[in-house]
Amino acid sequence: MVKPRYSRAQKGQSTTLFAVFLPAIIVLLIGVLDTIATTSRLMDGVSVANLAAMAGAQEVKVLPNGVIQTTEQAHSTATWYFVQQAPTYVQLTSVWCGQTKNRPSCIVKARVQTAGLMLGGQYIDITAVGYLAYGVTRGNQ
Repeated sequence: MVKPRYSRAQKGQSTTLFAVFLPAIIVLLIGVLDTIATTSRLMDGVSVANLAAMAGAQEVKVLPNGVIQTTEQAHSTATWYFVQQAPTYVQLTSVWCGQTKNRPSCIVKARVQTAGLMLGGQYIDITAVGYLAYGVTRGNQ
């Protein structure tokens, strides 16, 4: 008959290790799921902000002499595109359209709420800049 290689003092050791490591594995799994959900939300927020910034930049006026003029239409277009596309966890912070680095542009700032599985619903700020390509305005498309 083969004798077991462990003593009576070691019985139940696997149960203890299971009880210790199971909560750690569960916390790790929840952290991974939270990261995946938050990354997905961020990608949605960046996509919506980029769309709004590009739409607003197309409404910035460039005069024949090269002067860049901001119009209220640019701000309202960027805001309208954002509001129409944004999910509930993405909030518009600000819209600014005008001249950036001597180019017609529109800057859209937003906040994205994290999934909140681990730390609750924190907010992450994002900024999207849409530049107007030279020679392309809404009338030229």
